[in-house]
Formats: sequence, structure tokens, C-alpha cells
Amino acid sequence: MDIGSILEGVKEANLFIQLGTVFLIALIPFLEGYVAAPAGIIIGFPATMTIVVASLGNWLSVLFVVVLYDKLRQRRNRKQTVDRPNKRMERARKLFGKYGVPGVTIIGPLLFGHHIGVFIALMSGASKRYVTLWMTIGVLLWTIAAGVLAVVGIDLFSYVR
Repeated sequence: MDIGSILEGVKEANLFIQLGTVFLIALIPFLEGYVAAPAGIIIGFPATMTIVVASLGNWLSVLFVVVLYDKLRQRRNRKQTVDRPNKRMERARKLFGKYGVPGVTIIGPLLFGHHIGVFIALMSGASKRYVTLWMTIGVLLWTIAAGVLAVVGIDLFSYVR
């Protein structure tokens, strides 16, 4: 079952169920708001509300990663006093050093999604507050852009047809 089938199944449902489905799809890593919003708009859901709900769902799931990472870091710090570098951590720090938090939030979704981007930024030592701010900007930027492109594409398709 794919996203289109799921959204097609709720096409005739009330608006609350339609938007709830978009919200749930946006919660899923790698689908996120920039997939959920255009899919909902293409199916025929109201564009503005679909973009808002997809952004909110994606943002909440990314915020969950921030909170979870912080809890795991606190737990690890209580148990381990010696910090040993490893290869994965060094690779993540290199990527972060090259692009910073803004770069990871704006470019990251093309490469690895918002969730891994937030994890990389946090592992590299950026503050929770700064990462949350830039992830909010990134989620909004990508979801709004994808939603607007879907609306423009639908309008262009109906004009050409």
C-alpha cells in the first residue's frame, strides 16, 4: 500500500480525517511534510490546511528526535565518563563542520531527511535551541515549497489540458 492509496481511501471522508491522515504521513521519517503535503494537495485536499498540518506533523516528529537525543545524551553522560571518538561521529562532525546547522537543515532533506539532519547537528555539538530553530525553518521551507509546487503543477496541468 502506498501513500496515494492511503490518501485516496480517505478522499471522501470528512476534512478532519483527511488532514489527520496527512498529519500521520508527515510524522514518518523520510516521508515527512515535503511528501505528505503535495500528495494531499494532488488528491484534492485543501492546500493551505494540508501544508499547515503536514508542517506540524513533520515538526513534531523532528522535535521528538531532539528530545530523545537529549535524554539519551544525559543517560550516556551519567554512565560513561570517557568520551571516545568513533568513525561515524567523525564523519558527522565533518559534514556539520562544512555546512553548519543552517546547511544541514536546508540541504539535508535532499540527502538524508530532517530526522537524520537533526541528529547530525546535535551529535556535532550544536545547542538544542539552535537546532530546533533551524529545523523549524527547514521543515516550514521544504513543506511550503513542496505544497506550492504541487498547487502550481496542478494549475499548470489543468491549463495545458
